[in-house]
Amino acid sequence: MNLDDLRRARKAAADKMKLAADKLSELDGAESPDETALAAAQTEFDGAETEFQAADKKVKRAEAVEAAQSAAATGDAQQPGTPAAPTGSVPAQAQNPEHQGVEVGFMALALAASRGDKDRAVAMLEREGHSGIGATLDSTTESAGGVLVPRPLASQIITLLRPRVVVRKAGARTVPMSAGELRHAKQTGGATASYGGEIDPIVESEPSFDKIDTKLKKLSSLVPVSNTLLMRATLGGAQMIRDDMLKVMALREDLAFLRNDGSGDLPKGLRYWAPVANWDAGPVAATAMAADTALRRCIALVEDANVSMTSGGWIMRASAKAFLSSLRDANGNTLYPEIERAGTLKGFPVYTTSQVPNNLGAGSNETEIYFADFAEMMIGEGGDLRLAQSTEASFVDTSGDTQSAFQRDLTLFRAIAEHDFAPEHDEAIAGFNAADWSLQAA
Repeated sequence: MNLDDLRRARKAAADKMKLAADKLSELDGAESPDETALAAAQTEFDGAETEFQAADKKVKRAEAVEAAQSAAATGDAQQPGTPAAPTGSVPAQAQNPEHQGVEVGFMALALAASRGDKDRAVAMLEREGHSGIGATLDSTTESAGGVLVPRPLASQIITLLRPRVVVRKAGARTVPMSAGELRHAKQTGGATASYGGEIDPIVESEPSFDKIDTKLKKLSSLVPVSNTLLMRATLGGAQMIRDDMLKVMALREDLAFLRNDGSGDLPKGLRYWAPVANWDAGPVAATAMAADTALRRCIALVEDANVSMTSGGWIMRASAKAFLSSLRDANGNTLYPEIERAGTLKGFPVYTTSQVPNNLGAGSNETEIYFADFAEMMIGEGGDLRLAQSTEASFVDTSGDTQSAFQRDLTLFRAIAEHDFAPEHDEAIAGFNAADWSLQAA
């Protein structure tokens, strides 16, 4: 069991302990307690407490091991004249920002070249001069034919996703979900205040609350790489694998955090978190007046909900952004000059992605425009990244055709991450459908 599995087991033991305690309190509070039932309930509670203590001990032991492994694998051997490597549990940082997360690419290369044999992969990395990465790989946990990338390195990959995934780039907050699930309370109704006379009774009120539950969803990415590239563990090859992995993960995350409906094993995206009253299915026409009214309405809906507007922003297709940039008023002046000048629209930054569709609606000519305070958006991260590779597996390409990795002399890399998405307050999201919002349509 990995650390997250142990934490989930500890939480289950804690829940069991609470149920036993509640049952014991209920029996103890009866007018005429049943001594036999009390004794049985006490035995059940004692057993649950013992189970929790054992689970807690396992978690603490695993956390100590992970901290020790992280401290031991702080990078390659120190070169003469360079500062001493940092100590403690902080992972080594790449001197060149472009090399951040490249250790994961080196691990994947070495594992592929050694056909998944971790010991041979470690030896290869040390032979190629990457002893620090080899030490890190040596400390990893093997999982279902692959390896579990240490959290410090996995977190670097997650950090690199931020500029590639528009919801992350726009300011969505990342929160840890090490136990596999997270419950967050949100206030749905506030307490009230009122004026009154000196001896008038104060009107009683209290806020009301609801809950937001998030559970980890599995994101899998497949990256086919030519075996010619795997002959040596080079920096260029490692960067290519890292970048390909990031590219496919980013594209799928964009789609999930924007438009997935939350059914089955999918996260629920902005489109389906948005309250019905905050989304205009329109569609909004491709005129300056209709566009300006729809944009103003989005901002007003969010601001009127008392949202703090810490990180307000727009998400749309690049073609929709170009369309808005081309709009002119009755005098021929550019309606939104700030788009070209500062990349903003009505004072808020614009983020573009091709994962927003442009073929919606009966005429297949509609797209979607999103507005939100992204400081209210939460991405729950599991924190782990699992890597596996195969030279014999088959995969389905983007055209829907089945390809054989063996026949094409490829190695197929699989990376699995876990996360979920939810807003702290769904009133912070608004948007609308728009028809013919592109220069091609114009």
